[in-house]
Amino acid sequence: MASKSGSPKSQFVKAVKKPNRRHNAAAPAKALASVRSPRAKRGSYVSDSILARRRRMLDVAKEMIAEGGPEGFTIRELGRRARVSVTTIYSTYGDKEGLIAAAIEDFYQRLPLARGPSPMTLPGLLEAIDEACKAVFGNKPYARHYVDLYFSGTVDPRIYKVIQDTARAAAGCQPWLQKTMRDGDTIAGFDMDYVMNLLTNNRLIGLQDWARGRIDDKQLAIEAKISFLSIVRGITRGATQDRVDAALKTCLRMATAARLQ
Repeated sequence: MASKSGSPKSQFVKAVKKPNRRHNAAAPAKALASVRSPRAKRGSYVSDSILARRRRMLDVAKEMIAEGGPEGFTIRELGRRARVSVTTIYSTYGDKEGLIAAAIEDFYQRLPLARGPSPMTLPGLLEAIDEACKAVFGNKPYARHYVDLYFSGTVDPRIYKVIQDTARAAAGCQPWLQKTMRDGDTIAGFDMDYVMNLLTNNRLIGLQDWARGRIDDKQLAIEAKISFLSIVRGITRGATQDRVDAALKTCLRMATAARLQ
């Protein structure tokens, strides 16, 4: 069935058409290894038809998440739309939650921001935030359900983990932080995992504010940059902290101007 312009389905197609190779990291393999991708078990015994069937299941799952969230569909309905049996869905992904987790990972991996090398400069990281926001604006229904799942008190641990991992990968800042640490521009006792988790959670909190209408599209990227810069300012020193300070002042001026408009 052809989708109307602006529908969730057309938004997904638009998002994955042309990869952007300028910046942003592909998700670390270790971080996302817990979720099965459509090609995870490819071998001589996996046919193209099986891979195509997995692709249909994931694509339909993403469409249905955008349409009504995970609660808005059943495995039976997904199987009908993807033209696969309920037994096939369960044998491939285990259960509905396993399928949703796989669909979330797959959605991230097919976005332009998941392609190319990690930014290794502060301006590159700030540009990466703009690219991440573009992905959000191109897939608003999906993004709202994505963040709602993360903050749900009943979300399956596998789904929670893959959202955290994809948000962390989308930030793309770990290589930059590692270089900063090697250069001696971080404070003593700096813990990478702690700071990365803090950055990830703050990014998702900002996305939730946007999803709830507390901030608009124009403010989302600015607020995300301010949050990122405020955290890294507290762990950096020397020339790196000077650059962070300058960028933070610029973003604060932009935020003030945006509120006055």
